[in-house]
Amino acid sequence: MEASLDQVARHCGFELAAFQDCLDKTNHPKNCERARIALNVCTDAKVPSVRLLRLRCDAQNRAFAECLQANPNAPHLCEDKLGDFYHCARQVAAEVAALEKMAPADP
Repeated sequence: MEASLDQVARHCGFELAAFQDCLDKTNHPKNCERARIALNVCTDAKVPSVRLLRLRCDAQNRAFAECLQANPNAPHLCEDKLGDFYHCARQVAAEVAALEKMAPADP
């Protein structure tokens, strides 16, 4: 997954910086919805491993987010949902690593 993060920084650095800058300046992440969407559009278009993660692990990610929203003062209640997402993400990372070994390096 570190390789994916490096690709996000390389291909979507502007969008990533804008989103982080917005988060640093606000108390509420909802205020950064435009920047989040711009980052998602960029990563979907330019970072296939992130797109694959979103596709394969969407249900786990939604379950975790919904749990956090339902339990804002008790995030520990969502540890099992986070574990499910983590397990899915690890599987995707292993698949991506295997594919990257077979593919020529990104220019």
